Amino acid sequence: MTGREMEVMKAESTRPPTDVTELKGMFASRALKLPKQLEQVARVALARPDLIAFGSARSIAVACSVSPTSVTRLATALGFHSFRDFKSFFQQHLRRTANSENCGCL
Repeated sequence: MTGREMEVMKAESTRPPTDVTELKGMFASRALKLPKQLEQVARVALARPDLIAFGSARSIAVACSVSPTSVTRLATALGFHSFRDFKSFFQQHLRRTANSENCGCL
């Protein structure tokens, strides 16, 4: 089995996080070990979830100084089926955050 095949199998067995808090916990506990470029994208994603939620793989890559392929590889490394699912995860996070901030403001 090649290294790439093992990487794909590992990604397939990873369950995506259910929320950003869980994702942060994965990094804090060092349960998730990523190559330097993927870690760079992950750090930006946690610091700027809006960039992921509303950006393209290319625009995110430019902001992180990596290739668009690295952005999509991070998504699969985290257990998402696609970059679209990764974006959706951050869009949902921003919706929940906005709803909790607006709760009780009427």
